[in-house]
This record gives sequence, structure tokens and C-alpha cells, in this order.
Amino acid sequence: MKTDADKPLRGRPVNEHAREERMTQILDGARRCFIQRGFHASSISEISAAAGVSVANIYQYFSSKDALILALIELDLQRHHNLISRFWSTDFSRKAIEELLAEIFLTPEGHAVAVLRAEIASEGARNPHVAELLRDSESGLINSVHNRIRAAQSSGQISAEINPDAVTERLSLVFEGLMRLYLFSPDNGQKLIEQYYLQFADTLQLRS
Repeated sequence: MKTDADKPLRGRPVNEHAREERMTQILDGARRCFIQRGFHASSISEISAAAGVSVANIYQYFSSKDALILALIELDLQRHHNLISRFWSTDFSRKAIEELLAEIFLTPEGHAVAVLRAEIASEGARNPHVAELLRDSESGLINSVHNRIRAAQSSGQISAEINPDAVTERLSLVFEGLMRLYLFSPDNGQKLIEQYYLQFADTLQLRS
């Protein structure tokens, strides 16, 4: 889905690589502001300072702060999809799962992700466009996980008797619940990792 950020605006570098670098610079600055202050409390001037670019330069890439918010949400959703893809590409061993979850629950960046995801969820409750983005993303993610589960069943990695719908629903609810706990209790990251793996192993009927 294209946003206003995809429309050609005057003043952008002709070099595609330079253009992508500048967009990343702006998005990174916006992300830091949004994590610290939230979407609507962050001003364009604060974002420009955090990104190290002028306000005018931001508007060369994003027509409004709302367009910048949408672009950042789409980027976060893609990162989340990539994480889930990596998750289901492991051998499901305790070591592999816990190492992957450690990137979230044992790092400052992981906690920043939890804060941003909470902000995105709140925006989804207020903004119909964001709500639609989240619904579409969730639908695509569910289909992807279903395919991964069926592939694991076909290869004999997990039992063929497991219901993909039930697995997806349970693990999604567990993960989102633990992310909310992590939001307020970042020091409990290791405990949350252990709790998730136990739920994961039980759901997939693995030997932990």
C-alpha cells in the first residue's frame, strides 16, 4: 500500500541510494521522537532536530506528519513480519527460540519496539486508516504462519494433528500479552522469554 511518502515531491535527490538514505535518516529520527513522546506530542521541528535535517527537507519526502506516521507504521509492520518469518524458520529448539526472543526482551532496542507497538495500537483505535493497515497486516501474518505450520507438519517437524488456527491464535495472544508486560517491566525480560517458550513448546507439543 502506497502512502504520500511514495509520491514524487520536488527537491528529492535524483540518486536513488541517496534518497533512500535520507528517508531512513528522517524515519529514524521520527521513530526516536515517537518512542519518547508519542505520535501526536512530537512536533515536526522536534523530528527535524532528532533526524538532523531541516523541516523543509522532511516535507520534501513526506507531505505531512500523518504521512510520516503511516510510513513508520508500515516499516514497523514489515519488521514484525520479518521477525515472525525468522521465528518460524528456526528448528524450534529452545536455544534457537530463546536466542531470537532475546533480541526483543533483553535489549533496549527491543523495549523501544514494545513502546512503539503500543503507540501504533493506540493510533489504530483512533485512526481508521491505521486500523485498516493493522487488520491487513494481521491477516497476512496469519496466512504466513498457517503456511509455515503446514510446512512443518509436512516435514514431520511437528504433529499433523495440530490445528494451525488454534496454534496461531494462542501464540499470538501469548506474545502480545508478554509484550504488554515487558512494556512496564523491562527487567523481567528473561522470565518472559522462558514463559513464552514453555507456551510455544506446549502448543506445538514439543519436548522442551
